[in-house]
Amino acid sequence: MISIDQNFNIEASQYDTYTLRFTFKDYVLTADDMFRFSIKATSNSTDVVFSKDVYHAGYNYIDLSIELGELDSLPPDTYVYDVVLINRKTHQIKTLIWTAYFMIKGVAHHVD
Repeated sequence: MISIDQNFNIEASQYDTYTLRFTFKDYVLTADDMFRFSIKATSNSTDVVFSKDVYHAGYNYIDLSIELGELDSLPPDTYVYDVVLINRKTHQIKTLIWTAYFMIKGVAHHVD
């Protein structure tokens, strides 16, 4: 199960797989645009515990897929995440979502 509130806070069940779609208003991604999703331990930390980069040139959205096992190293807890768009050509960095909560909730149905 996954839920996202109006402040972009995410709650997800431990071990689940899912895809998050981030849509850009009035912007089409270029071949130089890299979308980076990062989870940190705390809002004041620079210690990234998970990061994933996605490219999707020619579109106004990114689908961020969390695959089987990708977050298994993160125990149930409340983390923070941020989302940035990095242009590899111009070196511009745009923070799109900053310090929203990413909560992993423990479950009793983990399947090997």
